[in-house]
Amino acid sequence: MPKLKVIVVGAGLGGLCLAQMLRRADIEVEIFERDAGPWARQQGYRLHIDRDGVNALREVLPDDLYRLFEATAMRPLPFTTIVDTGLKELRRMPSGGPDRAPRHWLAEGDPQHVNVDRTTLRHILLTGLQDVCRFGARMLRYETDAEGVTAVFSDGSTARGDILVGADGIRSAVRRQRLPEARIVDTGVRAIYGRIPIERVRHLLPGQVLGDVFTVASDARRVFFGLGPVVFPNRPDVASGRIAPQAGLSSQEDYVVCIVGGRREYFPGDGAMPREAGGPALQALSIGMLDDWPEAAGTILAHGDPSSFFAIEMHTSVPCDLEETFRVTLLGDAIHVMTPTLGRGANVAMRDAALLGHAIVAVERGEVGLALALNAYEREMTDYGFSVVRESAAMGQRLMGQDPLPAQRSHRVAFLKRRSLQPSVFLL
Repeated sequence: MPKLKVIVVGAGLGGLCLAQMLRRADIEVEIFERDAGPWARQQGYRLHIDRDGVNALREVLPDDLYRLFEATAMRPLPFTTIVDTGLKELRRMPSGGPDRAPRHWLAEGDPQHVNVDRTTLRHILLTGLQDVCRFGARMLRYETDAEGVTAVFSDGSTARGDILVGADGIRSAVRRQRLPEARIVDTGVRAIYGRIPIERVRHLLPGQVLGDVFTVASDARRVFFGLGPVVFPNRPDVASGRIAPQAGLSSQEDYVVCIVGGRREYFPGDGAMPREAGGPALQALSIGMLDDWPEAAGTILAHGDPSSFFAIEMHTSVPCDLEETFRVTLLGDAIHVMTPTLGRGANVAMRDAALLGHAIVAVERGEVGLALALNAYEREMTDYGFSVVRESAAMGQRLMGQDPLPAQRSHRVAFLKRRSLQPSVFLL
């Protein structure tokens, strides 16, 4: 039986997780990413990784790279702390425990909470894949036939394989062709992210900020100010040299990610924040958003690195049914993008990657047919993925004034049966 070849469109966390798993199984894989390079676009700083993400990384990474992940990952206390606008503690919300784990964690085992630097994690996931990852490759369309699938790129080049995986995020070209009726909608919420070196603000921060998963305040408008720490237990460059020299991680300083957000009406131009706006202007805007708050919040923001500030518009997918597939599938934000109120997006994408990886390995071994394996994967993935989308939207509606999910528009794009999930709070 000929060996499988898998084309992955998108070199984000989910696509790289899948590629790592396939390489470990000796399955041929090629990755195509539209960005000019791995660091060409600002994608954020701190990530909260829960047990779904940790379990997925353990499954997909070689042992040395998984140990490098562990060595560079912060283990915060399992709390989200709510503070008032003066940053005085109101309450600490347990982020889960052996007796009350929220059901939106899907993997078995005790809850886990890890704060990681996104760039460090992506660098780890890229290690060993450089020879199969092509940047600056924007996919226009794909063509399928009885023998395989061909991806067509904007420069006229093509790639041929047995399976095409759309891991290309919220603006997925694969989704547009595979599922043109699927909707990604504006939630009405905007946010500005920035990065603050810890040593600049240690004396200003409430004590729990550097220890808990996340700390957040909000006002009567539901404008919010969040802080999440990344304190490296080992310097990434030192840990890399000791555990996995081939990774070549760069030195990083400890920092706090800051987030200021709210309804678009509270941003200039009804929330029409151009992506090209410079960091200093966005830093000033974030400080201005909190003008009516006690000065502590604005002072902390003023200590941020001006070049680090960037703005996002929050979007969500609308849960839908997927018709049967034979060679083309999706994972992560390409199919179930969600708002960050549960801190689940990266975790669910990595879970998708591990689940899909197992399905493809089973096909390679002759244990199941290709179409059967892909459709079984999609049924499970959309079941849990859209459940988290719904819960994230409901939480975002309560905490940020997010627009509710729209009703179904057609017989093909329909809500799946709603599942009740335990609420969580702002793990962002």
